[in-house]
Amino acid sequence: MWRKIIDDKFGGLSGKDMALKTLLSITANLLIAIGVALFVRSQLGSDPISVWLDGLDRTLHCGLGNASMINSSITLTVSIIFAFKFINVGTIVSTVGFSLLLGWVDPIIGLIIGGNDTLLVKGIMIAVGMVVMCMGCGLSVALRFGFSSTDSIIFRILDFHPTWQYRYMKITVDGCFIVAGFLLGGIVGVGTVIGFLFTGPMVSFFVPIWDKLVLRPLHLDHPFNQMMSGKKKKEVEKKTQEAEIEAFEEVLEETRQTEQADR
Repeated sequence: MWRKIIDDKFGGLSGKDMALKTLLSITANLLIAIGVALFVRSQLGSDPISVWLDGLDRTLHCGLGNASMINSSITLTVSIIFAFKFINVGTIVSTVGFSLLLGWVDPIIGLIIGGNDTLLVKGIMIAVGMVVMCMGCGLSVALRFGFSSTDSIIFRILDFHPTWQYRYMKITVDGCFIVAGFLLGGIVGVGTVIGFLFTGPMVSFFVPIWDKLVLRPLHLDHPFNQMMSGKKKKEVEKKTQEAEIEAFEEVLEETRQTEQADR
């Protein structure tokens, strides 16, 4: 049984590919940690997941780190039970490594920014934090090396509903985090609204870019990544429609030939 699990998770990957994917997964979580730290330091509202963690902290008085561990434990357990095929090394890195990276990055950003807390600086922090965080999430998704536990659950749902899109599912999940966090006392602000509206679409935007510019040269690209590009999706839909029309015409022609032969 264990051999089958290992083959399913790592089959076809060389040691070099494993090392590259692990390194890129750590890089993705570092980018996410930088983005989240910028969001939190702006004090204009955090990204959706941070609002949820803030609410847990304010309710349980357990500290933000422990709140993150509680959330990770719950989502990882659910993903192991219902979305095991999406779990891999990247899932462990995002679950365990993210909190460590955030704890390292946050004070450094605090030192760099210092006491410069003007509204302009805060706005720049939100904008940069949003882009960097979504870049990290996009790389994590593009790697197909085991998503975060939350994304694993999302993609499992998409398995049952293939016509649904990741970006809209991401917005829905983020909305649930915001509402739950707010009800528990988490702070909601401009940054929260921006994160809620743009995280899903921006992650979908970065996935095919990472796939083309970074993963393809390393021979780690995945065909599904380009499907997250709106342009590529339209091309695929067009080709599918053309193929269906061609197949329908072939059936009609065969029917005509059969009728003529019967006559």
